[in-house]
Amino acid sequence: MNIVLIAEASTKIQRVFKIWGVSFLVGENVLFDTFSSARILLRNMKRLRVNPSKIEHVVLSHEHWDHTGGLEDLLKTNPNIKVYICEGFSRRFESDLKDRFPVEIIRIRDPLQVAPGIHSSGQIEGKYSGSTIFEQCLVVDHGEFVDVLVGCCHPGAVNMMRTVMERFGKPIGLLAGGFHLLDKEASEISQIADEIEGLNVKRIMPCHCTGREAVEIFRKRFQDRFIPARVGIEL
Repeated sequence: MNIVLIAEASTKIQRVFKIWGVSFLVGENVLFDTFSSARILLRNMKRLRVNPSKIEHVVLSHEHWDHTGGLEDLLKTNPNIKVYICEGFSRRFESDLKDRFPVEIIRIRDPLQVAPGIHSSGQIEGKYSGSTIFEQCLVVDHGEFVDVLVGCCHPGAVNMMRTVMERFGKPIGLLAGGFHLLDKEASEISQIADEIEGLNVKRIMPCHCTGREAVEIFRKRFQDRFIPARVGIEL
């Protein structure tokens, strides 16, 4: 099952201008996160020949603007999309969407099949800026192993991977997305890289909020199993 990186932004300059976030297409009809900018999301879809009218499911990793920013314009294009959010998302997020669109919103606590072979991990609790945050990742089941797409890993990349392995009972073939290591020290990043490698993750594509230094540490650690992130890449 194809996984395509639709939109991604990872530099500090991009963040200043509110161009930030990540979005993946899985198969033809499941979108994981919607980036920060609807204009860029829809432009990239057009360039990659992705038809928004074929999107049936949008899974949002967490509630932050850089992962939900393109959703409203996408719903204007295709109001029939089902939106999957963590149980821990605010009620305001849901009510604001329902006030504007006739959208079906599905709250997720436990692992849930979104489409054949494509699952939500179920919500995973973490901390961000001193407050509790809930995040989910997208799990693509290939039979003997699973690929895992992450938004920001606020609950911790290692914790999230261990949770997926425990809930699905399978090794991880690919880990791709934001690891939220942008402001971490090199020693801490190296320890996290050690732990992820220790989980026998086969391939890795860090991007978005991972940070340049962390990306280079993962590149050196995983070598030919490291995938450079670029919009349009098929995983």
